[in-house]
Parts: sequence; C-alpha cells; structure tokens
Amino acid sequence: MLQISGITYRYPNATGQQLSVPAFSLARGEHAVILGPSGCGKSTLLHLLAAILTPQQGELRVAGTDLRTLSPRAADAWRGSTVGFLPQKLALVPSLSVRENVLMAAYANGRHADRTRADAVLEALGLGEKANAKPHQLSQGQQQRVAIARALFNHPALLLADEPTANLDDGACAVAIGLLTTQAEQNGASLVIATHDARVLAALPGANLLRLGRTATEAE
Repeated sequence: MLQISGITYRYPNATGQQLSVPAFSLARGEHAVILGPSGCGKSTLLHLLAAILTPQQGELRVAGTDLRTLSPRAADAWRGSTVGFLPQKLALVPSLSVRENVLMAAYANGRHADRTRADAVLEALGLGEKANAKPHQLSQGQQQRVAIARALFNHPALLLADEPTANLDDGACAVAIGLLTTQAEQNGASLVIATHDARVLAALPGANLLRLGRTATEAE
C-alpha cells in the first residue's frame, strides 16, 4: 500500500530538518500507528501521504503511485480517488446537514453527489436518523462519526486519521479506534493513525509502528 524510502521535508524558512523518515512500508489492508509528541512531524507525514505536500528528497509511493511525480492537479484527482482524511479539527460546515457534510467529499473532487452512498455510510456508523441534523445538534462523538463518514465516502484505499482520540476519555477513545478499524476493514482500506496517545497503540497491538522523535517545531 505504501513505501517510504529516505523522505525528508522542511517547511520554507524553517531551521533544521523538519521531518526525516528513512524507511517504512505498509501492505494493503494493514494498519499503522505514527507515534510521537506534538511537534515531531506526524501531521506533516500524513500530509505527505495524502499528496498535500511533496517530499523534498527520497521516494514515496502510495497505492502504486509515485507521489513525487504528480502535478498539483493530478495530486488532487489522485487524493480524491485514493485517500480518506480524518483531520484533528473535524471542519464540519455548521450550515450544512450531516448528509450534506458527507457529500462535501464528492463536491470537493468533482464527483457525483450520491445521496444513497452517503446515507449508507451514515447508517453503518449509526447516524442514519441524523442525516438531516446540523452539526451543532450532535454530540462530539457523533460529529467525529460524520467526519469518518465523509472520509469513507469515496471508497478510499488509504484512510488517514490525525489525532482521532485527542481530548477523549478512555471509553470514547476505545469507541473511536473501534470505529476506525472496523470501517477501514469493511471498506477494504489501510488505516494510518498519527497520535501522541499511547492508548491507540495499546488498542492496536498488531499495527505497524513508526515512531517519530521531536525535531524542529511544527504546528500540529
């Protein structure tokens, strides 16, 4: 599913090397945890895996595609068909319904707004009756499920989650990880979670582990 070899990335005007990953690989259907403290580059690595950023050195292949060769337009098209992204800040649109927020994944990639697909994903996540509700009418956990539904809408081969258990208690943490792993497996996607939460690693003992140490400062 993904192969990393000697990639580096440094933000413009940053001092020192921002991120360096010598080698890492993940087979299709496997899960991975990127573990490390805030500021170590976890979010940067997820953005590299999603072709939002481009490595400055090294090789990065995801789902058979060399991401360094993609033009910005090609990267957008590839991302829309291959990657589902669950950001730390869920970025739900307050004025849109739950269903419309899920359909944003289609609009953003120029795809057909398939309401049947949106409703099916919401139903699988226990939100079938909330399709017409607005985000402010949902609990934090329900809002996170909406964001997961949006990430899964386009049948991604790779599901990326950035700090999905931040500010969750132990019970909610277990539920969130269970939802992500179950939905990834049911949708045939590989799952990569970036976190500083050791509970995630404990909940996924069979996951591949990539530890990042603190490097230069990074806003995550």
